Amino acid sequence: MKKIFFSAIIIVVLKGCTSHNTATTPVALQQDSTNATEIKKDSFFPVTSFIKGQMILMGSLPVTPLHTVTINNKTDSVWLKKAELIPLLADFISPEIKETNLINYFKETSFNDLTLNSVTMTYDPVTVLPDSLSLRHWDVYVNPESGNVEKVYIVKQLKKKEGLITQQLTWKTNKWALITTLLNKPNDSTQLLKEEKFIWNFNE
Repeated sequence: MKKIFFSAIIIVVLKGCTSHNTATTPVALQQDSTNATEIKKDSFFPVTSFIKGQMILMGSLPVTPLHTVTINNKTDSVWLKKAELIPLLADFISPEIKETNLINYFKETSFNDLTLNSVTMTYDPVTVLPDSLSLRHWDVYVNPESGNVEKVYIVKQLKKKEGLITQQLTWKTNKWALITTLLNKPNDSTQLLKEEKFIWNFNE
């Protein structure tokens, strides 16, 4: 079973870098919509490799990406050259989420959500995280019929001069990316500072 799992991961990485199709999930999809399965994994889904593959694919498309920024309910937009877009998406690939580099810090739980028609692999800490690691949580959403990754959601926390910042990063496969930046206040409330959306597929 481990050999099958590892082989599937290799296929995901190769398809993410070379194919115009979405990547194939390496997990066995469950049919139970209510029970979550938590298993000690030897490796995780390689999120960073998947997103890098998406960036390569994006760079090959004959499209001009749109960048929108919303601050205080005011939205500005600008068309970007693809060479300008990739550096703006750097938060999605740092720190890296590889097959094995985070297995001592996080656990994987998977469940089938019929309301979303998605199998979700969710990753949460199993121990106190080092200060050098900004990751706090991430999810990988997989279409149970096609086996393709449809969305990746990542949560990071960063210490900046404004205070403790939470970043919510959403990558919609082959379509768009969204970065939501929140300020965590001392009273445990949050303030929305900025939303940035990067769109390269305008068919939805």
